[in-house]
Amino acid sequence: MPSQKKRPVTLTAADREALVRVTTTGVHPASMIRRAQVLLALDTSTGEVDPVEVIAARLGVSGETLRLVAKRFAETSGDIWATVGRRQREQPPVPSPVTGE
Repeated sequence: MPSQKKRPVTLTAADREALVRVTTTGVHPASMIRRAQVLLALDTSTGEVDPVEVIAARLGVSGETLRLVAKRFAETSGDIWATVGRRQREQPPVPSPVTGE
């Protein structure tokens, strides 16, 4: 469990409740629900966390997915919405060939 020691996921009660709502109610993209489930499974505030292999098997994701979600949670300074939501690109990858002239 090196990733859990390196990047522990600690959720507040409000964050935990919001993630439970995402996973159980409403219509959300599958990737958002999957990331919310991963965050709930990796949450250390509720006690001891299961090993990565057990969590991965239970959720049907790879260990790499668990690592990447924990990494993104740490990079966003614990913002759950930035972690579970899509990343918005800053600009188009290729500039538009059409100009105003």
